[in-house]
Amino acid sequence: MNPSVGIDLGTTNTVIAIQTDSTGPRTLDISQPVDERNSFQMRDHIKSAVYFESVDSATVGAFAARRLGAFRSVKSVMGTRWRMPHPFRDDFLMTPPYVSAHILRLGFDQLIKQFPDWDKTAIITVPASFNTDQRSDTLHAAKLAGFHGVHLLDEPTAAFYYFFEQNRESFSSTELRQVLVFDFGGGTLDVSIIRVRSKDQQMVVDAIGRSRYNNLGGDDIDTDLAAFLLGLWELEAGTTIEELAESDRRAIFQLFLQRASAYKEEAEFYLASGQSPNEFVLDEQLPGSSGKPIHLQKNLSRPQYEEITSRFFVNSGDLNVFRPIGQAFEIADAIVPGFSESDIDLVLYTGGASRMGAVKAAIETYFTPKPCFSISDEEACNTVALGAASCRYDERHSSGGVAMTYRLLESILTPAQGEGLYVSIVPLTAEPSGEFTHVNNLFRVPRATVNLRLPLFRGVGPMDHNLMPIQDLILPLPYVVQAGCVYELAYRVTENKTVQLRAHFKPEDGDEFVANGELQIEQDARELVTAPLPLATINGELK
Repeated sequence: MNPSVGIDLGTTNTVIAIQTDSTGPRTLDISQPVDERNSFQMRDHIKSAVYFESVDSATVGAFAARRLGAFRSVKSVMGTRWRMPHPFRDDFLMTPPYVSAHILRLGFDQLIKQFPDWDKTAIITVPASFNTDQRSDTLHAAKLAGFHGVHLLDEPTAAFYYFFEQNRESFSSTELRQVLVFDFGGGTLDVSIIRVRSKDQQMVVDAIGRSRYNNLGGDDIDTDLAAFLLGLWELEAGTTIEELAESDRRAIFQLFLQRASAYKEEAEFYLASGQSPNEFVLDEQLPGSSGKPIHLQKNLSRPQYEEITSRFFVNSGDLNVFRPIGQAFEIADAIVPGFSESDIDLVLYTGGASRMGAVKAAIETYFTPKPCFSISDEEACNTVALGAASCRYDERHSSGGVAMTYRLLESILTPAQGEGLYVSIVPLTAEPSGEFTHVNNLFRVPRATVNLRLPLFRGVGPMDHNLMPIQDLILPLPYVVQAGCVYELAYRVTENKTVQLRAHFKPEDGDEFVANGELQIEQDARELVTAPLPLATINGELK
């Protein structure tokens, strides 16, 4: 049997879903240590944590997430220059793809074990706002883990696809439906605006707006809660963490962060049933030589808990749940002039953090009287993976009668020859194509060079006052090109929304030539870091 596989590689949890027939997708249970190192249980998700036990042995999943030295939330540093020495190899710097590949490998091994005929392909979801570097890192992690063919799909689109599959009848008419998807996970908040319409006997799922990348997620709420509880412990213990040894300081904050996350989940369960939050109890010793006992037992009232955890649900400041909504409307207005909140027919929220009562209240209040509800309260953490598996099944079997657009939904710009001016070299509306598209602008080499460095920014367009810098593109040239040499640019968007650029040089005293590049971290540097050390054995017997 060859299942259709969808993977939500999450900041906190990773979920794998499969679909084998027309009855629909389901999550795949993954064998992993949970409470004891050598005692395995089946869980419908993988905690996105990797704990290296030696050079060639690592634990991934629930047990690893409880280890203070584990690597967590690696998704938040995808596409960056984050490097960390291997705990057992100081000469080996680990990259985000290398660590993430261990998480994917656990799922990969489970799939191979249950489905020997699986073709090793999958859809892996990423935030809609992931840039080309972050997408490239995700693809690289999948390659290291053993996947042979991966297609990336935006998380809100995948979540909506699951909702669409469950409610296809309500979308069957020719009426245009415009849906906002609010995906609030452990490490990212992703907002997309999707138009659904019938065309040529197909339903077209057309994403027209999305938020920019931000790392606001449920982890930030956990951090606020952990900081508050840590402050209570300092008061009762009559000491501060600054007075502790550095190793103890790191360990105690990680301990409070872990326990705060678990406490938040339990507290939300009690609040949903009309009760007060449960009691927070912590009674442990720090690891290592100090063995310092840490004890805190505290009851929080509902008002106290809600005040601590509600900082991001106020529409003020630079970091809150409402700012990404405004960004999505800004993009939608650029795609469909005049588009506004009044054009939204339905608001869907999904993601683990969306189950918080305060999140639901904030979204419903913001969009009233528009209908707002969860894609699935029971499966809030799983809808993205389930939607990806369903989408993969429809792709492979040419079923479902659904067509999706894959606009880039961000403009990529470079400074023009003029103070404060920018030229859009890749437009918002760019879609995957096998052909390069010419940029209608002439460029000149600013100074003699053998490596053209092209500064790049992302945003809505040249008039965007909030442009964000991204990785400079460096094009190696065959020889020294003199200042003033004219060149033209062309771009191509791949099916996974990575961007390739081509520069056509026209020197006055030589032959014309073309230089090619891709907007991603230099592959040579990345391979140099990850190639010498293979992936560790995942969840094998403890050495």
